[in-house]
Amino acid sequence: MKIPLYVITVISLFVSIACNNSFSESDAVKYTLVKIHELNDPHLYVDFPKRNGSRNMKVMIGGMYGNTTNLKLTTSVKLIDIETYEVTLIKDWNYKVNDIRVSSFWKFRVTQSNVTLLKKDDKDDLLAAIG
Repeated sequence: MKIPLYVITVISLFVSIACNNSFSESDAVKYTLVKIHELNDPHLYVDFPKRNGSRNMKVMIGGMYGNTTNLKLTTSVKLIDIETYEVTLIKDWNYKVNDIRVSSFWKFRVTQSNVTLLKKDDKDDLLAAIG
């Protein structure tokens, strides 16, 4: 049995489309989490959620009484353009130092070929004032 060339072409096209791995939201988060370790920023060495969402953890923040707080780690992902995402990593310490809320964020633009830090506001060092 001979299969017509157009049938083979159509089948090949469907297989090609089905196997095409487009750059997804979860890929963007994975790329970002790899990139943050290259930045050599100790404030980013925490276990951010590996997808869009938040998680809380109780952590020691120091001081003579061994203060603790509930640290909220958030990963926020927004689609900017086809296969371009904005990934924001947020650390909310749920704590104030000198009436300043200790909350930090790092915002990245992520494509399949590049992860770029766009903006950051790192207030983690305020916790050093706890004595």
